[in-house]
Amino acid sequence: MRRKTSERMAASPRPVTNLASGWYVALPSADLRRRPRRITLFGDSYVGWRGDDGRAHVQSAICPHAGAALHGGKVVEGTLECPFHRWRFDESGACVFVPGRRPPARAAVTALPTRECSGYVWAWYGSGTPRYEPPDLPDLEARQIPGVRSFRLADPTRATTRRILENTYDPDHLVALHGLTVTGEARIAFSDAREEEETGDKAPDDKPAERCDATLTWPAYRGALGTVSNAFGLNAREFTLRMRGWASCQEIEYYADGRRLYRMVLAVTPIGEHHSIQHINASVDPDGAGALGWLRALVHRAEVQVAARQDLPVFDTMLPGDRHGIYVPGDDAVRRFRRFYQQWVEVAEHG
Repeated sequence: MRRKTSERMAASPRPVTNLASGWYVALPSADLRRRPRRITLFGDSYVGWRGDDGRAHVQSAICPHAGAALHGGKVVEGTLECPFHRWRFDESGACVFVPGRRPPARAAVTALPTRECSGYVWAWYGSGTPRYEPPDLPDLEARQIPGVRSFRLADPTRATTRRILENTYDPDHLVALHGLTVTGEARIAFSDAREEEETGDKAPDDKPAERCDATLTWPAYRGALGTVSNAFGLNAREFTLRMRGWASCQEIEYYADGRRLYRMVLAVTPIGEHHSIQHINASVDPDGAGALGWLRALVHRAEVQVAARQDLPVFDTMLPGDRHGIYVPGDDAVRRFRRFYQQWVEVAEHG
């Protein structure tokens, strides 16, 4: 059902509005092999392809000659060849070959800045040179024990990018939606650099800060969840979620009493207006030896999957766009992230 929804979204995307400049997932690395792939991104059509050196490229999908779709072509001598008249385009997007003729000087396709790391091919949204690099976690690309110690999720949703990312800054929903009943309260704190910038989160040179980092903590689980956690030795005096937060993606580490349990990347593919794919790529750390260690790893894996998929039905029924109603004190961290995010929207729109 989810796959069909994603395909339906991709069929008729609308241009994305209120999107922050940053790195977005074009597609998982494993999905881009020898043949070019169609990509729907930012409400437009792109093509992903690999050169002879294996490097990934993301470019606009329409040939400027007669409008043919380049994803129907093939890679020839390190260039992308159009299936219609065999015009070829290099990694910069320039037309470098036309059979029997000199390539027109104006013939080119748009090439997006592209990186490949953490198991994904990333494309930069916004004008100019990328201002930072996407999260690079090599252990997320090692699939030696797939489905157990590492796993990926790709879930279509009608939420915007900001809605997806701001969810991590919302400690109140941990109890309200996910049912994480704890012995005290969940708290969120920002790094010292962020604390000094109470209004606006801007760097000293008046440019947007690169990240909006935060640490979320909560005490031991209680109730039914506490009983289960205690039975498997999974409860702790304090749980900590450390986040490196960009305006387009996040790198997250989860700890119990200072021992890291897993790390993951949370990223987004903005297909079109209110049509996104939420990506999670996670690696679970060994949590003890033997059968009990493996069982704990499976429990941590289930924690991430269940929490992610509890959010989706709510995302899909929210009012469209990035609006918000009444704010309460528990929303302070969300509001802070929203200010940070909107600064990167300004970068996308005005440079």
